[in-house]
Amino acid sequence: MEIDAVQGFALCGIHVVNVQQVVLPAMFGEMRGKGLGVMPDVVRHGFYERFFPIFTLLFGLGFAIFLESAGRKTDSPRKVLARRLLALAVIGVIHQLFHQGEALLPYAVFGLVFLLLIGGQVIAGYGVMPGLLVIGLALARFGVHRRLGSHTGSWVVVTLLFGAITAAYWWSVRAGVDLPRLSFGLASPPEQLAGVAGGLFYASLFVLLMRLGLRGVLGAVFAPMGRMALTNYLLATVLILALSPVLGIEDVSGWPQITGLVIGIIVVQAVWSALWLAAFRYGPAEWVWRCITWWRVAPFRR
Repeated sequence: MEIDAVQGFALCGIHVVNVQQVVLPAMFGEMRGKGLGVMPDVVRHGFYERFFPIFTLLFGLGFAIFLESAGRKTDSPRKVLARRLLALAVIGVIHQLFHQGEALLPYAVFGLVFLLLIGGQVIAGYGVMPGLLVIGLALARFGVHRRLGSHTGSWVVVTLLFGAITAAYWWSVRAGVDLPRLSFGLASPPEQLAGVAGGLFYASLFVLLMRLGLRGVLGAVFAPMGRMALTNYLLATVLILALSPVLGIEDVSGWPQITGLVIGIIVVQAVWSALWLAAFRYGPAEWVWRCITWWRVAPFRR
């Protein structure tokens, strides 16, 4: 449940940044020209580049877990995984038409490239993959996902470590330190590194809170969202496109409306995910993806 809950938590943070990419592409272009200054500080330093690292890490983890699991069910696990990634790529191509900054297509492409390079070992050829995807693969290789519910002391240390890095970055922002910026990117290299550290701090703190007595509450809220992450990721795009005109989100001054929209989407998805999974085994998109992956109709109702 921990992995599903962390994934659901990360999805909530991704929604905050995705609104401007989905409904305000002109604003996204303006941000590329001016940097991230048009974002509220809490979004720029608290959300941007913080939650996709968690998602990427979990994608790498899921890649390795699926390959291992498929190896126990079929003699051609790589073929099954290739079909799974190709299906994700098709979904990503369609999603790109409505959300230019979406992540499904890049994940599928990276996964397919990596799959072509590996032989019998899941950890071969790491150098060609984005770092976080590789770390996720390595974590699965060493069985970290099976031990998330143990070693509370280790989670305290990890949380404090990444928390210190995140605090140092926030101090530099408050002190007005001028971070170098690449001319073609939204975030400077230090900001990108701070984003990764911040994302890992959020994730480790979340797991630590689950270990310290909040497992039931956090799991009940976020785990269903995580189990339906693909459906909810796609559904968020639909809701953003449908509701943004109603809320009058038209330019960079619309962050109050964006905040309300994101909160509304998160609440709706938390409730509907729990209700849906009480009646069905998978989310709608997850079920279709599973059927294509295994090339047979999977059970849907409980």
